[in-house]
Amino acid sequence: MPRIHGTRERRHQPIYDSLLRTTGAPATTLQPSTKLFGNANVGNLSLTNLQVAGQLASDQTYIVMALRCFMYFVGTNATALFQQVASQLTFTFTLGDKPQFVAPAWYLPAGGGVYGPNDSSNGWPSQDAILKLARPIVIPVRQNISVDAQFFAVGSTSALTTINGAAGDDQMSVIYMIDGIQTRDVQ
Repeated sequence: MPRIHGTRERRHQPIYDSLLRTTGAPATTLQPSTKLFGNANVGNLSLTNLQVAGQLASDQTYIVMALRCFMYFVGTNATALFQQVASQLTFTFTLGDKPQFVAPAWYLPAGGGVYGPNDSSNGWPSQDAILKLARPIVIPVRQNISVDAQFFAVGSTSALTTINGAAGDDQMSVIYMIDGIQTRDVQ
């Protein structure tokens, strides 16, 4: 169906991409640095809702109001995995070639998700518990989007070693979300 010329709609829609979503050790070894919002996950809704690698589809624009990191670990190494990833993973959100926001995973609470004595999440599961930006970040039409997820070991403790050697019953999920207002064509 063709778009309606001159008519656009605005909606609240988070954009997400997964660094990790597996049971047991990942199929491929997780590296010290991984680019999110690229080709790897496009087309698999369980991993990302981005339709085009590295940018918004069509002539969409986006106003980023919040950034989030959802972390979920269950199994033999759940506590160690959560603590190591929260303390060793840093995200760099970049538009074009300019970093817009750099922060460790613990600074970006998810504001939702599983929470309880045997489960892990990043922060209290409430809409109040998210990182609301002091100033919105505007993503213009056809602007490249990327997030670099980097692990930095603490002493001799490496989250990558724990993740890449995870037991078969370990469930692991780390998802980065860009949260805000999307403007898109009406069809």
